Amino acid sequence: MKGLLIKDLKILAKQKKFFIFVLLLMVVMSFSMEDVSFSATYSVLIISMLTLTTISYDEMNGGMLFLLSLPANRKTYVKEKYVFAMLNLVFAAVLAFAFGYVASMVKQTDIAVADFAASVMIVLVAVGMALALAIPVDLKYGAEKGRMIVIGVLAGFLVIVMAGYKAISAVFHIDAVAELTKLLARIESKALLAALLTGGPLVALLLVLYVSYLVSNRIMMKKEF
Repeated sequence: MKGLLIKDLKILAKQKKFFIFVLLLMVVMSFSMEDVSFSATYSVLIISMLTLTTISYDEMNGGMLFLLSLPANRKTYVKEKYVFAMLNLVFAAVLAFAFGYVASMVKQTDIAVADFAASVMIVLVAVGMALALAIPVDLKYGAEKGRMIVIGVLAGFLVIVMAGYKAISAVFHIDAVAELTKLLARIESKALLAALLTGGPLVALLLVLYVSYLVSNRIMMKKEF
């Protein structure tokens, strides 16, 4: 697996222009917007999705057949993709916090740590969930076709959530978000509230990624090249 990780890192190393563009974009957004959290969380979204880029490169010119002929079986390949995805998520989160801190120091503005951390956490979990869906789909249908399927599924999910929210509001005459906010506000222990808002989503993400890993393993074991 170490060799596969090195391969993916070298693939990303060839995309220096892309990383420079992302950094410049973060700088521009940070100094053109009062809230630095948007640019920081944007970096989490971009960097975390690079795992899918490595799958695209692996499939080019019969590269998958060559990789599987090396001392790396199909299960090892799948395991490496999920390890690489989690490393990307961690790196993106660290970069977002570091960039947010530096930007606030340069602009000499106070940053609401709790709000900033919540913003990064929300994007981190959302992107992780998207990766949990995208990796098995890409392995099953290929990078290009898989990307279109994932976009369609996520768009459909968003429509269902919005429709459900409006239906609940119309039928029960309540604001679901406001009611949830009130419920959380009743929790007196800040430590418990922090654990629920951070630990809960992270545990859910790890469970979803594990299920996704099992599905990807099954797909790879049956896939013919």
